[in-house]
Amino acid sequence: MCILACTVVVAWSSRAQADGDACRSFGESVETLASFLAPLVLPKVVQDDFLLRDYIRSEEFRALRREQDDLHAVDAIFAEALRLSWNNTYEALFLSAVATMDHRRFGVRLPLLGPLLWVPLTAEFSDECAARVNALPRKLYDDTPAGTIGDRDKLQHFFGSALITFVFASREAAERIGAFIEWGEDVVIVDGALDERDIRANRHGQEFGLALLSDRSVKPSAFLRFTLARNAAGLHGESARCGTRIMQKDR
Repeated sequence: MCILACTVVVAWSSRAQADGDACRSFGESVETLASFLAPLVLPKVVQDDFLLRDYIRSEEFRALRREQDDLHAVDAIFAEALRLSWNNTYEALFLSAVATMDHRRFGVRLPLLGPLLWVPLTAEFSDECAARVNALPRKLYDDTPAGTIGDRDKLQHFFGSALITFVFASREAAERIGAFIEWGEDVVIVDGALDERDIRANRHGQEFGLALLSDRSVKPSAFLRFTLARNAAGLHGESARCGTRIMQKDR
């Protein structure tokens, strides 16, 4: 395998030099090299994550959003994740969660010291990350805020919560982990805050994860269409029981 990798590197170098007259950019050259080496040195799940992010940035995905709607686009992300993972539901949920993250990094705020530690969330170049985040579906609910951001940040909550629920086959595990994350986001994450809409997306993800346990054909969009009245009652009741402070946003 090492010999093969070296051969690929030499071949790539020759090709890059030959294409110099064609003004191949450095970024394109790096991308070409990465595409050659990825199957040799990276675990399949990392390759699949790269490919799913690339799909979200693609013209094919952009056209789907134009011709249908953002809920169908959410279904398309999960369907592509299933295809890439050879219908492994665990991996597909993981891929969908990480590929829909809307930040390159997050900051950890420490008492008295302030923002001290910044944790990277992606290996994408800044322009690639921006293109993917801008391409994420954002019109997920009837009350989605207007603007270019909308509810695109809710996808990571939805798929992340679905993954936890599916792995543990338990809503309670997802509730505990989700409540801890929301608490931590408000207390130690730079610019973080508890958000009622995040918790609602968590709940919808839990419903999706539970449904997948008995029917692998269900689609995410079916669980993003739940009526707002039903979820509003559940949110406030559960929050009171857990002692969770809810930030009233986007009202």
